Amino acid sequence: MKITDWYFIRHAPVLGAKENIYKSADEPADLSDQNALDWLAEKLPEEAIWHCSPLQRTRQTAEALAIRKENPTDLTADARLTEQDFGDWYGLNFDEVWQKIKTLPPHNWSLLAADSLPPNGEAFTDVCSRATDFMQHHQSSSDKAPHIAVTHAGVIRAILGHCLDLSPDQALNFALEPLSVTHLQYSPQDFRGGHWRLVRLNHCYGYGS
Repeated sequence: MKITDWYFIRHAPVLGAKENIYKSADEPADLSDQNALDWLAEKLPEEAIWHCSPLQRTRQTAEALAIRKENPTDLTADARLTEQDFGDWYGLNFDEVWQKIKTLPPHNWSLLAADSLPPNGEAFTDVCSRATDFMQHHQSSSDKAPHIAVTHAGVIRAILGHCLDLSPDQALNFALEPLSVTHLQYSPQDFRGGHWRLVRLNHCYGYGS
């Protein structure tokens, strides 16, 4: 029985980001924390299959990690790993966003509930649909090399929801820091424990080895 390891990396902090929603959908990464990048690269396997979202903050983070590996492989961008589109809300400060969301269904741990839809954007449930499609595509692949996916907090939450059989609103409960690694393992055997095992969640530099 072959176990497949999956490493999900949240990108580095966004350069100049302040409050909850970024200035635009495609902001650059702040890669100044070289110690964190060194630490994170050491946690990742060699000879892995690398994925990232098409956005520049994930590509920049993935490239910064890959050059620290002895045998980096090609990096494949996949639109299914793109962060949730907040549409007309990009560039708004928290007070401006609050005026638009204060009458929407509340969520304990997230700015928005899973089915809340920003104007000209997408709901978290949409992210869950494409993240599930990405995972199912690769679960059916015969290639059992480790996978590394450099992506976004929302996408990693959606993948955790898929793997652990959680509702979209429950999947929003996970805390995920920039430059953190979440490690899952997939077993093709359909035994009582299910296909997926969560090995590490939100593992960050400075919070354990």
